[in-house]
Amino acid sequence: MLDKIQFLLSLQILGFCIFGGFTLLLRARDNRAKRILGWSMFLWAFLAAVRISVNLYVDNAKEVFDPDILFSGCLVSASLACYVIEVLRPGYLTLRRILYFISPVFTGGLAFFIYRLSGSEIHVYYTLEDVFIHFNIDMVLRILLLLFTLFYMALPIYLVLKYSKGFTKYLSENVADPEEYDLNWLKKIMFILVILYVFYLILLLTDRPVLYVIDKAVLLIVWYYFFYKALFLKVIHLDHSFEKGWDIPYDEEEDDDQHSILNKRYVEEVNIWFEKEKPYLREDLRLTDLQRVFPISRSYLSQLFNKELGCSFSDYVNRFRVEESKRLLEAEPMTSIQEIAERSGFHSISTFRRAFVKSTGVMPSEYRK
Repeated sequence: MLDKIQFLLSLQILGFCIFGGFTLLLRARDNRAKRILGWSMFLWAFLAAVRISVNLYVDNAKEVFDPDILFSGCLVSASLACYVIEVLRPGYLTLRRILYFISPVFTGGLAFFIYRLSGSEIHVYYTLEDVFIHFNIDMVLRILLLLFTLFYMALPIYLVLKYSKGFTKYLSENVADPEEYDLNWLKKIMFILVILYVFYLILLLTDRPVLYVIDKAVLLIVWYYFFYKALFLKVIHLDHSFEKGWDIPYDEEEDDDQHSILNKRYVEEVNIWFEKEKPYLREDLRLTDLQRVFPISRSYLSQLFNKELGCSFSDYVNRFRVEESKRLLEAEPMTSIQEIAERSGFHSISTFRRAFVKSTGVMPSEYRK
């Protein structure tokens, strides 16, 4: 019975990876992070297919530190790390960097494969006690793969904790709706990844079929959630690509009397342009759109908002959007909150409510009353 359930779960994982890969690639367009995750899911589907085909010809006993699980887990965690890197630093992962990054996986797997083909002694470990009794080169290679896996598991968690705040700041200074990029979800997804990794380690250290079944069921549920969030994560369009380096570019600021006079002049022109042309009604407004009107650099524009206006670009845009929404709430009492949010330039009702409360201290529905 357990074998049938495990086989069905494996088929579901295989089908889900194929479906997820196609869906992500169809919706990726120019989003390299989704393309990386999409191709990774095809790779996972291949590993799942191999695993299913092998299980048809072996007995039902499960091995501790199973080399197949070690290699596939290392490859999955490495590809997930690539996805997180590309979300945080769009364009950074060139083909060469990806190959360098995942090369330890294939180096370790190839070393283990060559060791097996050499006719060297291979043990089947059913308990951790067996590992210590028959510890040899075979187990050294397995532990090496495990260490690579732990590195790939820890890396995205470290990167998100260290760099998401700076990247969020960069977004707030360049796009009108930084919240729509939902980088806070990356922090939450780290907990999901931890759950995945814990169950992977349980899978690696157990020889009980019932735990395999529970493990695969939980992994499938968690994977569905991860895929859903990754699929609808908003595409980040930035004029700057991180292909040349990891660091976020910030030009040196110049602060003298002449620039102070220019700053005040440009601030007045920006205010007039916003009031007259209402560019804030566009959902995808970016700082670079202002450069097409005002022939000054991105860093100079960012400085105008942060120093002269005392707020980020996104806060400045939302200030106008909230004022527009207040006007609509007063003028059109029968119009829905959703429609007013859209007509005011907000991408979603949740972003609208947060911005409205931040500006007025009350919810839009309360303000209308």
